Amino acid sequence: MKTQNFYDLIVIGGGASGLAAAVTAHAMGVRNIAVLERLSRVGKKILATGNGRCNLSHAPVTSADYAGSYDTSHALQTFGDAERFFENLGLYCRTDEQGRIYPYSMTANAVLDALRLYAGEMTEICDQRAVMLYSKNQLWHVVTEKNLHLTAKKIIFSAGGAAAPQFGTDGSAWRMFADLEIPLVGSRVILCPIRSDPGMLQKLKGIRVKGSVTLLDRGKIMQSETGEIQFTEQAVSGICVFNLVSRIDRRKFADYQLQINLFPELDVSEILSRLYTCQAVRPEADCENMLSGLIRKAIARVLLQQNQIDPGMSCLALSDQQIRRIARSLQDFRFPVLGTVNSQAQASAGGVHGSALDENLQVKSHPGLYITGEAVDVYAPCGGYQLHWAWASGYTAAKDCMERQKIMRDTGEIYD
Repeated sequence: MKTQNFYDLIVIGGGASGLAAAVTAHAMGVRNIAVLERLSRVGKKILATGNGRCNLSHAPVTSADYAGSYDTSHALQTFGDAERFFENLGLYCRTDEQGRIYPYSMTANAVLDALRLYAGEMTEICDQRAVMLYSKNQLWHVVTEKNLHLTAKKIIFSAGGAAAPQFGTDGSAWRMFADLEIPLVGSRVILCPIRSDPGMLQKLKGIRVKGSVTLLDRGKIMQSETGEIQFTEQAVSGICVFNLVSRIDRRKFADYQLQINLFPELDVSEILSRLYTCQAVRPEADCENMLSGLIRKAIARVLLQQNQIDPGMSCLALSDQQIRRIARSLQDFRFPVLGTVNSQAQASAGGVHGSALDENLQVKSHPGLYITGEAVDVYAPCGGYQLHWAWASGYTAAKDCMERQKIMRDTGEIYD
């Protein structure tokens, strides 16, 4: 090998969980830390989160908010409160009415600055993709595609999942687990828009509505979410839609539909009353304009066409049966599921199976190697939960491996 460098700790991946791990190790007195990042700088994905505002946690957060094969309860308890963690780094936060926690300045740059400024002595090794990982002579060895060879007493693998390859996380680093025989759950993107009928969406693109959206599997309710629903040229989007994606089996998209309720707060009788009122006070209007008192015209046009009603027909010509069909459709607006927009995914599910890790994220069969963040088979809905897991897992892994290292040093059982 051309180059060899020795560190107390190497963190593979300069994203949220990797930087949280580096900060935690630094706080425990470790100064010889390297963060290995495949992109030209660390933290690029942090800067893109929350539309540049960085929804860094949620209040409250419990293990019940997470799914996957790993039990998150110990790590969440060990980490504690995200606001306190960042206050200790000189960053203050604010919480909105939905419980989403942001930096007080509402800028993701402030989060990355807090992490990098606190751990200023860490060595950032960028533009280096790790391709080999192995243990020899009580040390861990990392080799990059540029033939850089690094060694360390401990490794924290924080190279992310399979979402957002433009920010350095494409799952390719997981290949190193094969040689170590660490079991994996196959990756799949989550938290992304759902593709649907382009003929319908072309007429609705750019529209945002408040309502509820339900994922149906052959008519059976899988999950419902409420919030802002967005229509694009190819997909139905919005946080409430993102949260449904993890329930979709990508082998059978044709079995699914999205059911949108434009008036989740009303029952059918209240909607009927409003429709009859609109018909009575707008006797000169066509059907499309009659409905404009309730919904956007573009939505009215598509909804009427779905019910085989001419949008330009006089509203007075509507029969009671047709008005009842419109009322039902306002709470049962159907869209077929054709796929997911993977390129816009905010996170992925899958990763190292929970059975391979102890409660502090150390690989049971490979002491000194820890796995954090999206590289662990843990996933959660939108709202700051994913980033909270990143901080919590990075913190827990670093705390444990540094405490173990101190114990080993005190008992003379460490290689120096």
